[in-house]
Amino acid sequence: MREPFAQRAQEMGLTQIGAHKGLFVYSDMYSEVAYRQLYTGNINVSEDERHPTDGAPVPIIAIFTRPTAEVDYKYVGYVSNFYQFIGNDVLCQQVRDSIQSVGMPIVTENPILSWDHTRMRNEIIIQSSQTHVQTGDIFPVMVVDNSYNGTRAATISFGISMDYHDSRAIFAFSLGEMRQVHIQNAVTEMRSIVNSYMQVFSENIADMINQSFNSRVTETEMLGVLDLIEKYGRKRRDAISTLLEELQPADAGLPSAWQIFLAIVRYSSFEPNLNIKRLLENAAESVLVIPPRMYDVLEQISSS
Repeated sequence: MREPFAQRAQEMGLTQIGAHKGLFVYSDMYSEVAYRQLYTGNINVSEDERHPTDGAPVPIIAIFTRPTAEVDYKYVGYVSNFYQFIGNDVLCQQVRDSIQSVGMPIVTENPILSWDHTRMRNEIIIQSSQTHVQTGDIFPVMVVDNSYNGTRAATISFGISMDYHDSRAIFAFSLGEMRQVHIQNAVTEMRSIVNSYMQVFSENIADMINQSFNSRVTETEMLGVLDLIEKYGRKRRDAISTLLEELQPADAGLPSAWQIFLAIVRYSSFEPNLNIKRLLENAAESVLVIPPRMYDVLEQISSS
């Protein structure tokens, strides 16, 4: 069985501030988080009023976050005493080191935090682009997803980035996602995984776009995807339908799988809710035609 939170805090990268306070903190460029051991109330009562349970530790840890040291902490929930913490930048640095170890420069990073600073997604774009007539320059991406409240395990995903007006449309595969249990791999193994994706990206991305562009969906398939999106909100479905109409007017016939994918990804790239963003990416992925070699490599990554 895993040791209690307080006994693992230091090895998880947290700093303890006074053992008597049960306070553990971590900060980086993205935010600050503080975990506090909870106790039952009525600690300062007279002996004759005291109950055996007064001041007893509770097996949950309170979470407080803030964006910077200039802002007050806010209570944002709690985690189990056996929660496994990993700092946002600790995880991001593992990815940066893996990318740089295979000689690939990083173009830019796009960190997105949830309103309460308990969830982070960082899209790390890599300088190894391919050019396609339908989309222009396409870059490989590694997406880091982490949470401080136990609602999502730390993950690393692979994806693609495309220009969209004056911004970027970014998509992460759910296929090939590495969970925290696998992220602790040795540096050499992580290097091999990154190398595998860089190679399959350069060799297969054009085929994925071409095959998806040439794959015409049926009306039933298209409505099925839009109905799925409507579960996340009618306004989202309407907005994606509008983007799809721009890509393929109704009088031009049914759209291709790539056009549906592109409409969803263009919308999801600007979706602030990180849970919805991931669900929309899954919907987009469901229409893609992924070449067998690329599929096999992504599947191997997720099980490595």
